[in-house]
Amino acid sequence: MPVVVGVRFKDSGKTYYFDPRDMTLVQGDHVIVDTTRGLELAKVAYPSQEVADSEIVGELKPVLRRADPTDLERQRLLQGRHDEVLARCAEKIREHSLPMSLVKAEYSFDGSRLTFYFTADKRVDFRILVRDLARTFKSRIELRQIGPRDEAKLLGGIGPCGRVLCCSSFLPDYARVSIKMAKDQDLPLNPTKISGVCGRLLCCLSYEHEQYIEMRSELPRRGTWVQTPDGPGEVLNQHVLKQQLIVQLSSSGMIETYDMSVIEVVSAQEAATARSRTSEGASPPTQPRPRNHDRDRGERRKLRDEIDHYDQIEDLSSLEDDNDISRIKPAPVISKPAAPTPKAAAPSPSPAAPRAPREPQRDPRRAPRPPRSAQPDATPAAPPRPAQGSDDQAGQRHRRRRSGKGGKSDG
Repeated sequence: MPVVVGVRFKDSGKTYYFDPRDMTLVQGDHVIVDTTRGLELAKVAYPSQEVADSEIVGELKPVLRRADPTDLERQRLLQGRHDEVLARCAEKIREHSLPMSLVKAEYSFDGSRLTFYFTADKRVDFRILVRDLARTFKSRIELRQIGPRDEAKLLGGIGPCGRVLCCSSFLPDYARVSIKMAKDQDLPLNPTKISGVCGRLLCCLSYEHEQYIEMRSELPRRGTWVQTPDGPGEVLNQHVLKQQLIVQLSSSGMIETYDMSVIEVVSAQEAATARSRTSEGASPPTQPRPRNHDRDRGERRKLRDEIDHYDQIEDLSSLEDDNDISRIKPAPVISKPAAPTPKAAAPSPSPAAPRAPREPQRDPRRAPRPPRSAQPDATPAAPPRPAQGSDDQAGQRHRRRRSGKGGKSDG
């Protein structure tokens, strides 16, 4: 088996195998290696070790030498030109009106190659831009289109957890993350909760996924019938980390939480029996109706206030007729203007029969007025006088009644 040393060109990049030859290298040493892109400065990630031939891909190139302070200073100067190079490239992009956003620029160790990383919604034809940049920087130009994950890795940042991004600190490869991992971990399926700064699913969802799968396999699934200290019931949900089950009891319909230590999974026959008894109504699950006690209390208070401040007359007035209301509560008197009296009777437009004159209402206590004579010179007749002695007879009868003696008068 060949002896190799693992090096990285970036802190969070992939690990590549090189032949250390006769040099003794330890983790953290800076070395100069030969790559397909020329000489590069790398950092030792794994010391010398033996690996199988199947793990070596392609030709195993040697490590040229250890990096000295001059090499490190050269690398620092090339990195110091990053902002200037990026600004000039952005001007060229605006001149050519290309829909692309620059992310980062990198020089090779010997300065013969300049690589620009950019993002775009779709493929961009940048052949004219490359020729223009080559004339400007007098070096070989390479443009690479990257995705959102690569952009976050190159720029770095702070994740929702408050730590430096995994992809820019230690994660060599992007983990394969799916929405099923979030479901298996009972996470809220909210994009803002399970997405990183790159807008993709969090890479850390894959860290504990296997542990969740292993712990979930030891718990009964949803819909399984189990025996609890309070009787049989059906599993509604699981608490994977707490190793607890949420069970709906068959006898009362109540939902309770139990630890796995006090729960026993019943057999298929017992589960079928309990399910049939529940369906037949032998032990019907009574679902407690959720009640809003604050709302009920408010409604009771409102009803009590209405009873205490009940206005009987005002409410009953809407049930009575207008004539009856006047007997309970006097109706307000509203004065109306009198109708004007016409000076002359206008001829009736239609030959309708004239109305009969209304007889005036007279007080029965007053004497009737004698009718006027049709002749203008006739003298009105005098009213008839009562007969002589009628007043004396009436007075005698009244005195006899008060004295208690009845009968007719002697006179």
